[in-house]
Amino acid sequence: MRDRWAQWLLDRRFGGDPVSRERMLPGLMEYRDRVLAGAAIRAGDVVLDVGCGDGLLAVGALETDAAKVIFSDVSEDLLRRCRDTIDDPRAEFVHTGLPELEAIAPESVDVAMTRSVLIYVADKASSFVSLRRVLRPGGRLSIFEPINRFCDPGRPQQLWGYDITGLEELGAKANAAADRHTAAVNGPMVDFDERDLLALAQGAGFSEVKLDYSAEIALRRHEIRWEEWLRHAPNPLVPTLGEILAEALTPAEREALAEHIEARRAAPDGMAVSRSAVAYLTARA
Repeated sequence: MRDRWAQWLLDRRFGGDPVSRERMLPGLMEYRDRVLAGAAIRAGDVVLDVGCGDGLLAVGALETDAAKVIFSDVSEDLLRRCRDTIDDPRAEFVHTGLPELEAIAPESVDVAMTRSVLIYVADKASSFVSLRRVLRPGGRLSIFEPINRFCDPGRPQQLWGYDITGLEELGAKANAAADRHTAAVNGPMVDFDERDLLALAQGAGFSEVKLDYSAEIALRRHEIRWEEWLRHAPNPLVPTLGEILAEALTPAEREALAEHIEARRAAPDGMAVSRSAVAYLTARA
């Protein structure tokens, strides 16, 4: 069995569907490219990818003239996957993570970068201190984080962005079940916004701190089938949407909700409301 981080990143994030994974790739590559651009990797740099996952950032760093790229993660399963698939003598694999980064020596790297990692860490202040500790003087920090505090306004007539007018009771049951699972883990995911990232970086002693923030409320048509959508898990710490519905609703209620949402999805105006916000931060040690 893979650990929960590997299960989500390699399977549950896209419902186990390779086609859905391919649809996600353009967005993931945009995140990667912007973090790498912010890192400004130079020839001879030692680069640390904190929370490397399946290696998206670190593999990109190997495409530069970096002298060494350290893949670090709290998941031994993900590190093993990276080690098994990457054949480059400059790659190093270290089992460590935030907030301590205890396996990384002080002032030992020129670049530290992360993508969607701080969102899972409760002690963000110590995390920034550790990131500064491992950087050499003048070293660069480049991170990307989703700002989940922006994302869920909690409208009773919507479920996962779809209009469920007339079935608000079923939506309330589904949301209550989701809340039971997220109550214990949601704190770090929503306890910060872009202003906090700026303050945390400054408080840890970083200089030249810059942050780009963007937020969007849009209507989107999901190409993914309902059955595949239900196999999707929003993050590594919670069940899939289908598991949440199975816990909250009777079979008849699930069928009624599915029919309603499928009808909405098939309608000419069958869009889901999507709310998202992201932040890119760069700084110098």
